[in-house]
Amino acid sequence: MEEKDCKWMKFFKFRYQQLKRDMFSYMKRRKNITVVISLGNISNVTRRDIFELFKRGITEDSWFIEEIIFYPYYGRLEIVDFLKRLYDLSSWESRDSRVANPEEEITMHTYNGDYSDDWIFDDERFHLLYGTDSILLDFLCEVFHPEVRDESKYWEKYLEKINSLLQEDGYELIASSKISGRDVFSWRAYIKKPDMYIPFSERNKSLINNKKIGIKLPNAVRHQLFKVMNEYNETFMFTSETNFNYYKSINDLVLEDITKFYIPKHYLGGELVEIKEFSDFKEGTRPFTVFDVIESFNRHTTKSSQFGNEINTIFKLNNIHVELRNEEVHSTSNKAIGLDDSTNINEAGLEELIRTAEDLYNKGDYSFAVEKIWDAFERIKTYYPALDKKKSAEKIINDISYGNEHIKKMFDNEFKVLTDTGNSYRIRHHEIKKIDISKELHYKYFYKRCLALISVIIENLQ
Repeated sequence: MEEKDCKWMKFFKFRYQQLKRDMFSYMKRRKNITVVISLGNISNVTRRDIFELFKRGITEDSWFIEEIIFYPYYGRLEIVDFLKRLYDLSSWESRDSRVANPEEEITMHTYNGDYSDDWIFDDERFHLLYGTDSILLDFLCEVFHPEVRDESKYWEKYLEKINSLLQEDGYELIASSKISGRDVFSWRAYIKKPDMYIPFSERNKSLINNKKIGIKLPNAVRHQLFKVMNEYNETFMFTSETNFNYYKSINDLVLEDITKFYIPKHYLGGELVEIKEFSDFKEGTRPFTVFDVIESFNRHTTKSSQFGNEINTIFKLNNIHVELRNEEVHSTSNKAIGLDDSTNINEAGLEELIRTAEDLYNKGDYSFAVEKIWDAFERIKTYYPALDKKKSAEKIINDISYGNEHIKKMFDNEFKVLTDTGNSYRIRHHEIKKIDISKELHYKYFYKRCLALISVIIENLQ
């Protein structure tokens, strides 16, 4: 690189830093504005992409015709009524001297047409562009709340598009409860799955071969499961390298997914024969093969949430102790204390450690599960980044004790015992002097004890 180019790069870098300082200096001088910079994983690129959806709509291709669909973030409410669900507008200072507070300000200017619907995305008072991840995520959950959303409009399309954007930055919106039969959404950390699907039977091959997993799927249950898959079957168009258009159903794609790993077979007339058609999976196959089919099908359907709910309902009604969760089939019979999937863990690294530990435990990898849950325990001690590790842990203990000195003493002791256990036993450290753990029973105990404390902390943090 030439010397003059280096000088120009240094100059632009200097001007960028200068402009950034000037911007925040200006914002600090404004009345009643707290300067909040983006803290977390959601980039300004993603934030602006989401805002653009509400500003400009979503382009849909339908039979060679482009259609732009719109959905207002305030749903069936008035803008002020929607914002009051999230912000205490009456306590803020108005930017219009003619009115007393932002509630009156917004009402007047939106009624007069001075404020466009999308003005809030650029208004720093709402912290949607330069705020923490949780502010934006809570805002989006409220957009899709049953009391807000307009069921007659394109809210599902917007939810799907917004989730695809959020997932790139490590979050997703999920249905966590219901009001009058309608989904209420919360948010959680999203761990991106590998592009290549690895079937249940391959992931759990060792447990299956050692007969650690024993599940039966009666023909009646199989018929119910495949009836659901037939109802959700879709056909997609693909384009070859030579620009030739061809079509494949989900059924076709499932068969392709599985044959990448093994040749599926089923019993037909007492003879084990190769499966050639999707319908052949229904009978005469191992239960684990059916789980492979369900997982693969779920990856391809455009309605994975609804599909998963119906599949899990069939499992529950027939006392089959498995569930389709996070695109994978998991056992529910040997599940430890476990966190509910709807539990919000507002820290992506902690979420990943806990979910990984849970998956390992359910697969029977108890030693690795314990290692991961202890990593989660150490990480949660640093939950408050403004404090050092010791003071952050002390704050957590104080918070979950609620002023009860006896409870505080108990939690304080539990923190110390678990810390000493992690340092003394061969859990996170593997030096020669560490105490060995040789029994699965003891690993299970350590896992459950540590997770019990973590679950209490997380429940209190929500």
